[in-house]
Formats: sequence, C-alpha cells, structure tokens
Amino acid sequence: MNSFFKKAEEMRDKVVAMMGEGSSPASSKEQKRIPVKEGYCEVIVTVDGVPKDSPGRMFQMYIDVGATVAAFQTQVYMFTTFQPSRQRITGFPALEGAPLAPDADTRKLGLHKGCMLLLEHLPPGQEVAPNHCLTTHAVDKIGAQAAVASERVDALEALALVQSHKQSSSHDRVLKLCMFYEEAAMKLLLKVDELDGETAVRAARKVLVSKLNVILDRLEKIKASLTPA
Repeated sequence: MNSFFKKAEEMRDKVVAMMGEGSSPASSKEQKRIPVKEGYCEVIVTVDGVPKDSPGRMFQMYIDVGATVAAFQTQVYMFTTFQPSRQRITGFPALEGAPLAPDADTRKLGLHKGCMLLLEHLPPGQEVAPNHCLTTHAVDKIGAQAAVASERVDALEALALVQSHKQSSSHDRVLKLCMFYEEAAMKLLLKVDELDGETAVRAARKVLVSKLNVILDRLEKIKASLTPA
C-alpha cells in the first residue's frame, strides 16, 4: 500500500516538473486564451518590416470588443500613421490567417488577452475589401465601401471630440485623416458617376450620391471643429 502511494507521489512530481511548479491542467496560458466577447481586450501589435530594435516595431493597445473595426483601425492609425484603408492586420484566431475585413464583427474574431497581431502597410490600390457585399455588382461593391466610409467617419468624429482643443502631432494626424477620407469619398463619387443601367441602377446612384455627400459634409464639420477660428 505504501509503495502505491509512493509511486503516485512520484508521478505527481513528474507532472508538476513537466508543467511547471504550481501549474494545473488548466494552465494560466490556457486561461489567458479565453475569448473576450465584450469590453476591452489587450492585444500586442507588431509592425511588419520594422527593424527589431526599433521602438515603434511593437506596441500594446486595447480593442473595444463590440465596437466597429473602424474604431480599432483609427486607433492603429494614431499609433502608426497607417491609413485604415491601407492596414492589413492578421493574427485574429477566428480568421485563421485571413486579414481583418473593414466590416468584420469584432465580437467574432476570437480575441483573447495578449493576442498577437501583425500589421502590414499596404500600397495604394491593394486595400482589404469589405466582406459583406450582397452581390458582385458595382452598385453593391460601392455601397459596401460607402458603409465602411461612414463607420470610419463615426470613429473620426469621436476622436475629433478629444482632439478639438489640442495643438499637437495627434491633432495634425486627425486633420490628415480627414483629408484622406475626403479623397476616398470623392473617388467613390467618381465610381458612382460611371454607373450606367436601368431604372434600378439610376435609383441606387441617387442613394449612393446622397450617402457620400453626407460623409463629405460630416468631414467638413470635423475639420472646422479642429481648425482655430
């Protein structure tokens, strides 16, 4: 009987040694990987192509799980100056290596505390397209892009409220982002102008023009709030 207990103790000691002193089968590492579905989640972002010794290569931030991707990418922009449309972010567990889409649901990314993300700065014209597009028709593609543009202005408005009374590099970054978004909205308007088709297409054109004009008006108001009188 004593030999049985002795062997059991030896086995326990071996398991503890393999797992680390004080660990249990539900290790702390596994506990950290419990998906976060609401509130703020701490993540670590590594910028691709930056030398290892550079202080800007890696930074810590918090994702508001449940908020839009636009809100998250605006935060990333403030850290890096990479325009949201030119950010390619991978490392989200639920996406299995695929890049983050601008219209993704942040609650369905499988985020956990300490999640390691990789950020790449895309060249112009290689932006990650929205996922939620009803069809491959040009009207639907532009409509999906306009919806993302509206969410990005939402995030920019929230940021501008904080920056309106500051004269700093972050203040300048918000103004630059306004100009980036104005240029993007104008390009979408040109695409809408090229649409041709029957009555349904013409009706869709009117709706898209109206939405994009609202976006441009909102951007003008943001710039006005940031520009000294």
